[in-house]
Amino acid sequence: MTNSQEQIIAFCCRHSARRAADRAALEGLALPGAVRLVNVPCSGRISMELILKALEDGAPGVLVLGCHSGACHHLYGSDRARERVTAVRQRLQEAGLNPARVAFASLGPDNAADLARLLADFVESSWVLTPLASEP
Repeated sequence: MTNSQEQIIAFCCRHSARRAADRAALEGLALPGAVRLVNVPCSGRISMELILKALEDGAPGVLVLGCHSGACHHLYGSDRARERVTAVRQRLQEAGLNPARVAFASLGPDNAADLARLLADFVESSWVLTPLASEP
C-alpha cells in the first residue's frame, strides 16, 4: 500500500471526473493505487493554496480534474481551476521546481477510459518518482 504522503492527489469534480471514476469501477478499469481521488463540489473550488499545501504535505504531484470548458455545472469553475493551476505552475517554475508536478485536465462523466489513461500517464512520469525535496 502506498503511503498517503506519497500519493498523487487528484481533486475530482463531482459532476465530471468523480463520475468518470465511478464509471471506471463499473467497467472494471483499474485506477492507479498511487493516486488519491478527492471529491470536490467543483474544480473551481480548489485554491492555489490548497494545491501548494498538498505538495508541501508530501504529495509528489497534484491533478485538478474538472468539466470541459463550457460544460461546467457551476458555469466557470473549470475555467477558474485551469487558471489557478497555470498560476501554480508558474510559481513552481519561478522557485526552480518542476511545474509538471501540477496539472489540470477536463473530463466528461463518461470518460472512464480517458481518466484511467490520464492517471496512469501522470503516475508513470519519471518526475513523480523523485521526491519534491530532492529538486534544486
